[in-house]
Amino acid sequence: MKTLRVLIVEDYRDIADMVALWVKSAGHDARVCYTGFQALQAAPAYRPDVVLMDIGLPDIDGWELASLLRESASKIIAISAYQSLKDRRKSKEAGIDLHLGKPVSMNMVLSLLAQLASDQNKSSP
Repeated sequence: MKTLRVLIVEDYRDIADMVALWVKSAGHDARVCYTGFQALQAAPAYRPDVVLMDIGLPDIDGWELASLLRESASKIIAISAYQSLKDRRKSKEAGIDLHLGKPVSMNMVLSLLAQLASDQNKSSP
């Protein structure tokens, strides 16, 4: 299985660090950013395969952040308390590939990463 580079963008440090532990426990690389601006600085050099991000960030909203990260990441997944149809529509318009509602389980995150790693293995020569 391919090792994914996963950028986690979440302003609640406990949640961000917990998700990073989940990601690392599955054998992937994880980098945590606690603000959108940190993510904008980290993404070009890190070149994440996947971004797991909150929408309700204090410095820049996740929809704007997603549009700015689109060139640096293969997949962007929102994990947010914003769950209305309008919010999900905004996520799609911003280039977010999948919008998950909080709380999200470890099994859900790890299953998604396993599927993305499998998909990348299939597309690699």
